[in-house]
Amino acid sequence: MFEDLKQAYLPRTRFPKRILDREKCEKCLRCYEACPTYGFRIDADGFPEPHGYGGMEEACLSCWNCVVVCPTGALTLEGGYFVPEGRYRSWVSGVPSFPDPLGRGGTAANWEETEKELTEVERVIYKRRSTRLFKDKPVPREMLARIVEAGRFAPSSGNCQPWKFTVVTDRAVIREMEHEAMKVLRRMKNLYHDEQGKRRAWKNALFTVSSLFMVNKLDPRPFTAVEKADRCNEAIYWNAPAAIVIAKHGRGISNPDLDGGIAAQNMVLAAHSLGLGTCYIGLAIEPMNYPHMKKVREKLGIVPPWEPLTSIAVGYPKGRIDGIVERDHPPVEWVE
Repeated sequence: MFEDLKQAYLPRTRFPKRILDREKCEKCLRCYEACPTYGFRIDADGFPEPHGYGGMEEACLSCWNCVVVCPTGALTLEGGYFVPEGRYRSWVSGVPSFPDPLGRGGTAANWEETEKELTEVERVIYKRRSTRLFKDKPVPREMLARIVEAGRFAPSSGNCQPWKFTVVTDRAVIREMEHEAMKVLRRMKNLYHDEQGKRRAWKNALFTVSSLFMVNKLDPRPFTAVEKADRCNEAIYWNAPAAIVIAKHGRGISNPDLDGGIAAQNMVLAAHSLGLGTCYIGLAIEPMNYPHMKKVREKLGIVPPWEPLTSIAVGYPKGRIDGIVERDHPPVEWVE
């Protein structure tokens, strides 16, 4: 167990290498804006420059969104996010590749031919990207209703349907959700990161012990997303014109968290098939359970036995967002 606790705080990590071709770069800064972390800064010449902060060598999750949103192909990524040992060691292969549903090698070059043989559902699955660049354009109520209806028809244990959907188009309410959530998130982020970038002994001890009880909440990656929100006027929902909050029923059969996640994925895929963009937002959900957010929960109609589970930002994407990317390989066992 003690061996497992090594590197629980700011674990040694192999980050992707982000390469910028300055000849192609138009300094539009879409990569800077679309990055889920504060993973780019602007250099003296106005170019985006990869960087880290708060004790992290880099701030990259290997999501590839910066590459996909670049209009000129100026950005490329090599490698993936990989932690070799310790509490947060990776279980993926560390060798990402492009989608390969037909077993042709998983390269960008053969995707065009592969895509022709796929169903529409498969195309949406492989090309969907988390959208963080939204147009300032409301989503019609009827389109939001179609998205919610897709969630209603998700499978659930015993057909229990242990979910409730709250559709928020009042931007003042979305801003209130963000502001109240950041009161908690900012404190946690400032405690975790270090302004001088040092790996202080007391923080190492604190987060190592805490990871025994909250291993899912103390992975370093979410703290990079909080940093981005803190530097961008608390915009947890990325200035999206709508948000859908999914709540679970406390008496849901078996695993209501899983059922709610399936319903959310139905809604996300439906939204992208309609030409909209979405982004799963979990940062605002954990603080929503705190006492100071009781009024927010009541505005959303989330009162016992309902509990906040997850949420989705929804809107029209600004420019190209969806596209194929490399993904790492999880363990797969075949029992034949």
